[in-house]
Amino acid sequence: MKNNIKRVNTTVNKIKSVAMVASLTFALSACGGGSSKAKTKPSIEPVVTTSIDYQEVIDGVVSESIPGIVLLVETPEKRFLGSAGVESSESQNPMQVYHTMPTASAGKPMIGLLAVMLADEGLLDLDDALDTWLSHDILSQIPHSEEITLRQLLNHTSGIFNYVDNPDYLELLAAEPSKVKTDMDFLALGLNQPAYFEPGDGIEYSNTGYLLAGLIMDQVLGQHHSTALRERILEPLGLDSTYYRGVEKTRGDFISGYHSFDGDSITYNTKSYLENVSQASSPLVSSVEDMAWFLKSTIGDQNFISASVRDEFIGSQQFAANNTNSSYGLGIVVEKIGANTAYFHAGLTYGYHTQNIYIKEKDLSITAFINCSTAPTCENTMDSLVEKVLENEL
Repeated sequence: MKNNIKRVNTTVNKIKSVAMVASLTFALSACGGGSSKAKTKPSIEPVVTTSIDYQEVIDGVVSESIPGIVLLVETPEKRFLGSAGVESSESQNPMQVYHTMPTASAGKPMIGLLAVMLADEGLLDLDDALDTWLSHDILSQIPHSEEITLRQLLNHTSGIFNYVDNPDYLELLAAEPSKVKTDMDFLALGLNQPAYFEPGDGIEYSNTGYLLAGLIMDQVLGQHHSTALRERILEPLGLDSTYYRGVEKTRGDFISGYHSFDGDSITYNTKSYLENVSQASSPLVSSVEDMAWFLKSTIGDQNFISASVRDEFIGSQQFAANNTNSSYGLGIVVEKIGANTAYFHAGLTYGYHTQNIYIKEKDLSITAFINCSTAPTCENTMDSLVEKVLENEL
């Protein structure tokens, strides 16, 4: 990946078919009101044979375009945790089930939940306007800022321009890879841009809203919100393989990721360009087990968060309708699949693709990582994999 890397018309970091259109292509395709008891992840159990051989499936996914994959499929009756391919095309080291990578927008549910926890503590109000916390300098560069609420930032009904649609986004991402880049650096790309609509008049996926949400929480807490996220979510849940990318980079490392741009025969290893990026819109480095445990504990478990936090986070009134089957809440998508309810969020950034799903009625977790993002190969592969798992499990 180079500074003169070719720009693409649609950035891969904007989740369209997978996260905002809500599509898994389902038709085919210890604060904060939580328990005072720390929750610990279950220990790894032996792989149990399912009606289809998931190891055979993921072995078949690996290709020249897709170096490696990790897949977790878990129900109360069975568990598959497997990997295939390599974590690095350069080293050819095998992909392992414990490997971590940037999860991109799949980390948004944790940002949404943290905001709800802070509201439950009385530290902020989700329905207060942005001028409650943010400076006039920032607000003057955002259309309708006097009407936009924190809740609208989190459920994508604010109408704020999505900074990854700015053609300078890739240039900023690629420049000075050793320099830590924060929410303020990327926010500049979303300012002084036209609004998609007036606040509350529509729904349009906007990563800029999450940058602003991060800045609001920093203001409320008097420190970077990663500290509160660790204290209220990561540590109580025992998510030892998860850390906030960039600002907590000393806590771990992650595998290589690969991306090829349209019309470019070169495949770039993007890892070094993402190690020092710290964005509330794409916050976490994690493992498949940690990501699955977070959703299961938040959606399915009744002890991690209080009833009031749960209702504010995933109560039906919190979701903005996106299409006939799906809705977007405070950092999480919900979609009906027949009699089942899926809670999920995908993540797609340069070199990495995540899908994290929890089916409530089945107590079913499906979490997958692939270390590539080249369109359409990587997206189509992930969609196909999820389709196979859903067909087998539902």
